[in-house]
Amino acid sequence: MTVVLLHGLCGSPDYFDALEPLIEAETYALTLPGHNGQEAGPETMDAFADWVIEQIRLRDIKRPLVLGHSFGGYITTNLVRRYPDELSGFGLIHSTAASDTAEAKEKRNQAIERVIEEGVHPFIDTMIPGVFAQDSKASLVERAKQIGYTMSKEGIVSAQRAIRDRVDETDTVRHTGLPGLFLYGEKDPNMNETRAFLGAEHHTRRKLPVSHMGMMEAPEEEARLINIWLKEEFHGTV
Repeated sequence: MTVVLLHGLCGSPDYFDALEPLIEAETYALTLPGHNGQEAGPETMDAFADWVIEQIRLRDIKRPLVLGHSFGGYITTNLVRRYPDELSGFGLIHSTAASDTAEAKEKRNQAIERVIEEGVHPFIDTMIPGVFAQDSKASLVERAKQIGYTMSKEGIVSAQRAIRDRVDETDTVRHTGLPGLFLYGEKDPNMNETRAFLGAEHHTRRKLPVSHMGMMEAPEEEARLINIWLKEEFHGTV
């Protein structure tokens, strides 16, 4: 069994530097289009998901477990709906199966305008601290900002449009036959428990005392929960 990790908006595989070596399975962390110094990516969630499936096929990975952080989680739920036969399971790491609210869509429009007008650095300087808790380590916030600075304007805009326009996947995860893991950080400044666990009634749900960036803040604990889930759901086949 193989685990594929998908990072969040304005992130990179570096988000998983501390977590990935602790996962007890063969693991691949992909760099999503438009991120980590790349040109702009797609503008739809379907296209991002198609790209991920293409990468999985190119690597000849057979029915992996896809674990997505935040934006990566939105891509993951799209995969669950459109490519269920090519997955063995999925995980939402500080993410949600729900679509954006009207208020959230407007905030994304404002973010797009700001990036176009002011550039990448001012956007990252606001966005990244906003996904950490007030008591998060300053060094981790700075590390995430440095990763974010590698984005292009076009990369941020295209990803924001895909996120804004994604469909609600709550019923997708609620009715899928694939096993799922939902991890929620109780200090997440932009997410509550109800939204994090929408559609997860029949899946594994776990809470941690971390922010939206728990894989950086508490990689040992997140890895422990992931490894327990892997062993329970897949009976030591990882």
